[in-house]
Amino acid sequence: MFAPKWKKEAQLLDKAAKKFLNYKRDLLDDRQIAEIESRRGDLRKARKAGDKELCAEASKQLQATCEGALPRQHSQGWVEENLEVIFVAIVIALGLRAYVVQPFRIPTGSMQPTLNGIVATSVESADEFPSFVVRQLQHVSHGRSYVDLVLKEDKRLRRENPIMESQFLHFFTRTSIYFSDGSKVTFPGPKAALMNRKGMGFGRVCGYPTRDMSIEEQQQYRIEVQSTSQGDMAFEGSRKRQTAITKPALPAGTVIARGYVDSGDLILVDKMSYHFRRPARGEVFVFDTREIKKIHSEATRNGSTAGSHYIKRLAGLPGDELQVQELDLYINGDKAEEPGFVRVMSLENGYHGYEPTYRLSGGQIFKARESDIPGMNEYIALGDNSFNSSDSRFWGTVKEFNVIGPAAFTLWPFSCGHWGVIK
Repeated sequence: MFAPKWKKEAQLLDKAAKKFLNYKRDLLDDRQIAEIESRRGDLRKARKAGDKELCAEASKQLQATCEGALPRQHSQGWVEENLEVIFVAIVIALGLRAYVVQPFRIPTGSMQPTLNGIVATSVESADEFPSFVVRQLQHVSHGRSYVDLVLKEDKRLRRENPIMESQFLHFFTRTSIYFSDGSKVTFPGPKAALMNRKGMGFGRVCGYPTRDMSIEEQQQYRIEVQSTSQGDMAFEGSRKRQTAITKPALPAGTVIARGYVDSGDLILVDKMSYHFRRPARGEVFVFDTREIKKIHSEATRNGSTAGSHYIKRLAGLPGDELQVQELDLYINGDKAEEPGFVRVMSLENGYHGYEPTYRLSGGQIFKARESDIPGMNEYIALGDNSFNSSDSRFWGTVKEFNVIGPAAFTLWPFSCGHWGVIK
């Protein structure tokens, strides 16, 4: 405890030499190992004898022997050190994504207002756009980007699948509009945001049917399909099931999209919890779409690519029976009591209840089956924005092997209104 400084330094050098031997033993030959051990012995004897000068000489010899044992091993330069740090960071990030948490950006509005998908808002004129500085601030706070796509010359949509949605860098959804002359323009958002009347409204411009059409618009579309020759229309989907685009000829000055697009929420998915517990009814969860055939076939029919992952609220566990009565959800005969369901059924703060359609129409009972086969238990997934959600009512149940984990935390945008823990 009260040993002089030179003795403490000698002891530390001896320990360092021992670690060097342990770490580099596979690179050293027997002669080098024996020499280092001999130098360590000399140092210990000098220290024990209390001879400061002899100890200093022994320390010098031991240090030189260790440094000369691997002459080909040179110290790393700053480039090598930084590349090593970056590589280690990437490995750690990939490991965390694969086994602990996974980032996921919500592309659609099926969970609104609980969580935001990509929302497009059209404006009459680009003069309404704010200044460059304000736009940059809005991009940081809202994930908002401005777009002004206007045709400079006459164009015609290509005949087959002219409007295609695709994924970009996993987090971003893009929609490309292809023309008969081989050119294209790209909209920074999903197809629904571009085409819907409540989005950019391009569906109305080119004669494309959207889910948010009014009854009058649906009737007008049917009349246009019947009165327009096939040679004057474009089509999307497969030959067995096509959707007609009745106005593919677009004159110069046509506004494809003008307005702003607010990014969908970026969330973290907890990939660990379901290894230690069962999924819980009422929580928001994420699942992949492998082997959910109707999701992929519907996307193909609409000329888009099905998302690899979906986010919904877990409404039915294996064995549960669901039913909708007057916009309310009933589980196993009782009105749903979990907080998420109660909010949807409140018909307040942007919630509209549950739409009785497809597997839940007309008081039908929709059951999630139990299975003794590993991974084959079934879950029922419903969107909080029930009247604008593609969920289990349309494409069926989610198998256990599809389930990824609960949605844990909203990371960005900061001004989304529900930054933080997801409920």
